[in-house]
Amino acid sequence: MNKTMNIGIIGAGVVGERLINAIKRHPQGVIKGIYDVNTERLEEMSSKYNLITVKSYNELLEDKDIDIIYLAVPPKYHHPIAMDIIKSNKHFLCEKPLANSSEEAREMYEGVEKNKVINAMNFPTVYTSAFKKMNSLLEEGAIGDLLRVELHGYFTYWPRLWQQNNWIASREQGGFVREVFTHFVQMINRLFGEMSDITSFIEYPEDPTMSEIGIIARANLKNNIPVLFNGLSSVGMKEDLSFTIYGTEGTISLVNWRELWISNKDSKKEKLELVDNDHLVELLDEFFKAMNGEKANLVTFKEGYEAQKVIEKLLHRE
Repeated sequence: MNKTMNIGIIGAGVVGERLINAIKRHPQGVIKGIYDVNTERLEEMSSKYNLITVKSYNELLEDKDIDIIYLAVPPKYHHPIAMDIIKSNKHFLCEKPLANSSEEAREMYEGVEKNKVINAMNFPTVYTSAFKKMNSLLEEGAIGDLLRVELHGYFTYWPRLWQQNNWIASREQGGFVREVFTHFVQMINRLFGEMSDITSFIEYPEDPTMSEIGIIARANLKNNIPVLFNGLSSVGMKEDLSFTIYGTEGTISLVNWRELWISNKDSKKEKLELVDNDHLVELLDEFFKAMNGEKANLVTFKEGYEAQKVIEKLLHRE
């Protein structure tokens, strides 16, 4: 019988609630306590999911029964809390982006390595059926030689209607480049290696506190293969995300996170029929494997740090 994995949660936002549900669905996951500075939201989550609340996150770090800490606060607050988590030697699952600067991300990455803390980030797309199929098609050489990678993101509203809060609209720690494009930067790094020679043209509103409204950027993979980024918010269309990989023999497109489309020289685009999987539960599966000393597919803080460096350059913060 597999042992239970006791988890403490710091942060009770919308994304954090998704992982709460995944932990509830996992046969090994047990939530031992939750903390959030927003006491109204904390009580809401406690009542809804029958969770024990604590008055400070340090109570979770000091609880010897807790094996894992899941950090789901806004990015500005990741680093100071993360360093306390690392000192506690509890294993560590963190929301993306890893931190609010490359320097903070590097310190977090170096900290988990030094303390031998099992670490992972909540980049759930890599566990979806669509990403797995995309990866296998690339490994099989289905599209021939790589020519170009493109990401296009159009947002009807920013922040999105289901995610209305102050920090995600702010230039300091929010915006769609950090919140959405980070996922795809991580995927590009994993599939093709690190990017270099990043050139970014970014549009901001007149209000200096508000996040970007548009971006057009280019980066290079090895052999000078171009990666193009194109994003726009407050646009008169339904939200649409497309991540397309162009090759000499075909193309693969990941559309709106879960749809996978393929084409070649002799056919129109075709949507592949895929079986949905519980990708957040699978993320937890992989984390628990690592805790048992097994080989595991995790997006580690190292990958988070590499993605952070790209995001900071796209935003002209480095």
